Formats: sequence, C-alpha cells, structure tokens
Amino acid sequence: MFNIAIMGCGNIAKRVANGIIYSDGVLYAAASRDITKAREFAWKYPTCKAMCYEDVLQDENVDLVYIATINTAHYDLIRRCLMAGKNVICEKPMLANEAEIKEVFALAEKQHCFLMEAHKTCFIPLNTTVYEKIQEGLIGKVQSIEAFRCDAVDISCLKEWNVYEPGMGGAFFDIGVYPLCFVNRYAQSRIKEIEVNEKHCDGYPNDIYADVTLTYENGVKAEVAAGWKKAKGRGATITGEKGRIEFSDYWKGTNAKVILENEEFEIQVEQDSDFSGEINEAIHCIENGQLQSSVMNEEASLEIMKVLCRVKESEEKK
Repeated sequence: MFNIAIMGCGNIAKRVANGIIYSDGVLYAAASRDITKAREFAWKYPTCKAMCYEDVLQDENVDLVYIATINTAHYDLIRRCLMAGKNVICEKPMLANEAEIKEVFALAEKQHCFLMEAHKTCFIPLNTTVYEKIQEGLIGKVQSIEAFRCDAVDISCLKEWNVYEPGMGGAFFDIGVYPLCFVNRYAQSRIKEIEVNEKHCDGYPNDIYADVTLTYENGVKAEVAAGWKKAKGRGATITGEKGRIEFSDYWKGTNAKVILENEEFEIQVEQDSDFSGEINEAIHCIENGQLQSSVMNEEASLEIMKVLCRVKESEEKK
C-alpha cells in the first residue's frame, strides 16, 4: 500500500481525500493543528487516522504528505516534511516567490525526497488526452492559446486573505494559477516576454483582476486573464495550424470541442476525481525513484511564479 497523509482539514482537503480514494494510494491519515478537527475529518473514511502534524512527521508508514493548509503555512510545513524525510505534494500556490521555490527544491534533492506543486490542471484525464492528441498533430503546430478564470463578484464577500494578504494574496495567486498552468503546459516552451495588459486593484493591496499576454521562446502567444471584476468567463482555446480546441472547463472538465477545417467533434473522457491524476503522478514518480515530475517540476513552478510576481509588481492600469 502507498500511504498518503493530508495536512490540513479544510474544504479543499475533502476533495483531496476523494482524489486519494480514486487514486493508486490509500488515505492513511488526516492531520490538523487541532486534533479534534482531524478526528472530525478522519472518522468519515475507514482507513484514515486522525493525527497532529508531528505525528505525521514521525510515522514511518507515511509515504507521501499532501499539504492542503492555508497558503501562508506552506513554506514551514514543506520544510518540516522534507527534513523528516517525507515526500510532498503542496497545494497551489505553493510559495510566495522564486527564491522560496528554489530553496525547497534544493532541500528536497538534499533529503532525497519527491516534491511537487499541486496543479491538477496538468493531470486531469481531459488534458492528458488532449495533450497526446496535439502531440500527434491533431491541430498542427500550436500558435496561440487563451485561458480565462474570470467572474464578476461582490469583492466584499471574498475572504480577507484573497485581497489583503501581502505575500500570496490577489486574484492571480489565487485563481490565475489555473490558466497559467494550462497555457504553459500546451506552449511547451519557456516564457520570453510578459506584458500586463490590464490590472485592477480598486483600492485593495492586491490585484482583483489582471489580463496578461505571454510570448514564449518558440513563438507561441498566450493570453491569460483572472479575477473577480469582469465576467470574462472560464473558457480556454488552443489554436494551431489546422484548427482549434475549445474548453468550457479546462481545469476540471471532461469534454472539449475540436474544430478543424472540414470536421468538428467532441473529445470526452471519464473522471472520478479531478485530484486523482496529480496524486497518481506523484505516486508513480516516487515508485520510479524520481525526485521531481517531468510535467510539474521546479522549472514549471518557477515559470508560473515568474508571471505571478510580474503581475504583483506591475502598476495598476485602468
């Protein structure tokens, strides 16, 4: 058995637990700073033990830790897990800047532990299938990509963390990572240029909406928008020499529309959980002795962070 412990018992942990259940691993433990909260979470799952964080670090049966806490706790918990010799998946956004990312990956290598930022977008069945078909030439060479995660909402209803937390707050750190991960995966190249077309803060310390154009070293262009100010939608489109692929739900959906010159059809897949793919990726990498995923590795995390920091540093445009 491959035993997985979740650190953090909030709302996201429930979806992680379901992902583990449908993965090749076993939900071995749920941990919290508050053992009562861990017990309330764990009793719902037959194989799951309630633990505090220190219990997880000391338990030799734990093969992998999935960190699902608030973002500001990630850095400390990643370091503690790695120092204890534990393999780690950490929820996005993993850390606050490039220096922290480089530090923890260097520590993971030193400790001979696997480390991955949890970006399910790369690993859901729909995107793994579409990626393979594009590699086979379905739409020819990719030329441009666009991906949005935008809704017009009442900003006052957002958690204070979203708009006030100085290090990892803001729309792009919270939800912009979804389209960023998507476009980077399909561009298959490093980012050459980042242009922040539009950014709105409306008096908050962090962005509540931003629109960015990315130019990659291989010539692919991408537009990414994310935030809570404009109802621009949640779709994505990949355009190639022979046609395009349209997604209505690119980070957790199960279908996409292919539009070619003389043909249109749907790509449909089955999916038990949108979290299982990333968990299986970690399991398979660890079983094969890999310290990083070939898909979501240190470089991939740094490419995403490069854009997050550029948005945070840019001037507000109205």
